[in-house]
Amino acid sequence: MEFKFWLNFKIDVIFYLFLLFYLILGVLLLNHYQYSIGLDGMSYVNISKLYLIGDFTNAINGYWSPLYSWFLIPFLKIFGSTPDKALYAAKILSLIIGFFTLIGIRLLSYNFEMDEKVRYSIMGTITLFILFIALDQIQPDLLLLCFLVYYLNIIFNNNYPKKYDGLLCGLIGGFAFLTKAYALPFFLATFIIFNLLRYLKGIPQTKKRSILKHLSLGLLIFFVICGVWAVIISEKYDKATLSTSGEYNFGFNSPYTNGHPTQNPGFIQPPYKYAISAWEDPSYLNVSWWNPFESINNFNYFLTKIGVNLSSLVGFINEFSYFTFIILFIYILFIKGSVKELISKQSIYYPLITILILPIGYIITGLEIRYLWLIYVLLLLMGGYILNLVFKTTFLNKIGKNILLIIFIISFIILPLNGLIINYDLDKQLYLDGNILENQHITGNIASNGNLTDGYYSNTLKLSYFLGTSYYGFPQSNVTNNNLNADFNKYGIDYYFVWGTSNNQALLSKYQEVNNDNISNLRIYKIKT
Repeated sequence: MEFKFWLNFKIDVIFYLFLLFYLILGVLLLNHYQYSIGLDGMSYVNISKLYLIGDFTNAINGYWSPLYSWFLIPFLKIFGSTPDKALYAAKILSLIIGFFTLIGIRLLSYNFEMDEKVRYSIMGTITLFILFIALDQIQPDLLLLCFLVYYLNIIFNNNYPKKYDGLLCGLIGGFAFLTKAYALPFFLATFIIFNLLRYLKGIPQTKKRSILKHLSLGLLIFFVICGVWAVIISEKYDKATLSTSGEYNFGFNSPYTNGHPTQNPGFIQPPYKYAISAWEDPSYLNVSWWNPFESINNFNYFLTKIGVNLSSLVGFINEFSYFTFIILFIYILFIKGSVKELISKQSIYYPLITILILPIGYIITGLEIRYLWLIYVLLLLMGGYILNLVFKTTFLNKIGKNILLIIFIISFIILPLNGLIINYDLDKQLYLDGNILENQHITGNIASNGNLTDGYYSNTLKLSYFLGTSYYGFPQSNVTNNNLNADFNKYGIDYYFVWGTSNNQALLSKYQEVNNDNISNLRIYKIKT
């Protein structure tokens, strides 16, 4: 039984059941993933709170793109903006985004020829994958994926360009940019290349004019959206910029820095009152711009960095499934013949071009697996296309085909299933510890010992979120009592968190210990009286 759905999308009862399964399981599991926030997620949530109270000056942020925080505002109004309720609201928002992402991926899947049995199997796998992302730490990557699959559905379609395709691509590309600044180079590269490739096909002149019109309109809409936001943040930071994230990310990866300033020893004042930490707006952090072509050492470092990131890229793609490189290899084998023949095989090379373009910028700066979620989706759909070709042959009988399909699906399920297991009740204990400390009225400015490696930096920062305090970081491991006390006074530290033991016990013994060992391995000293 089939029903007509919007955007000429045929959707059947089985896919309705997938969506229902996703929503029911998401709601049932929500309490076990509610407190998993992540260091970036704190910034998005707190920025949304600033918009909610009308503090637009501080809410406008050059590093963290605004759209996720904007979408979160009505959910904060409905569910509340206290730390725990804000996390609950953010996870509800993520589940809703995931719902529409599933619909978008289903639409996109029809650009890949495959049997409906294979398509159902793939959509079941993607349902679990989207559930994992929605319940994972708060990030805009799922929202970006949502926009990109709808964009690719338009640009991959054999009937492109239809009446409003250029306009829709520009709008979706603009929204993707407002979600994450990295969407700007990705959209420009893919939109221009795919339109150019269509233009070069043996098509009538009227169709070529139509392609140029849609390309121009899409770029115009995209640049208008990007330009408005660029004017706003350029005014705030008193310099022309589309985003400060690229400059910062390239700068902190230089040979002259040791990672993020916020994760290095030394107290750092947050950018404004009530900010959780200096990480809430990295635009103000001091990272040095560098030129990889300035010296031989710089260039060697740059090449080494690219090599490391390429190795990470290979590892992440292999983590998606053991079939991923087989899929890519087979697709590459499909690319043969004259240039004209190649251009006509858009269902083959469009996904390959997308996979090639997406990680290029990250290879220069830094890479995390969540940046590649679109590649996971495309590889799964490409695998479905290959399975469909195999199943058309007589090479395998019915049992063999079913076994191959099951093995293929299981290989892609391992990643999201493992992620759901690892993240189960993640950070819940820190939330409970935060409730204990909140009852002891710990407020104001806090700092701690420890560092990034031992996890104390991350734990204190998350506790700071749950307490609504501002975290100033941690001192040098060998800081003297006099220097530490001077920093307490300089930054107005109200409470100092000590995880395990401290080399500054002689100084700290002069202050009142306030938490009475009610949290394992943590002592808190009241500095300001």
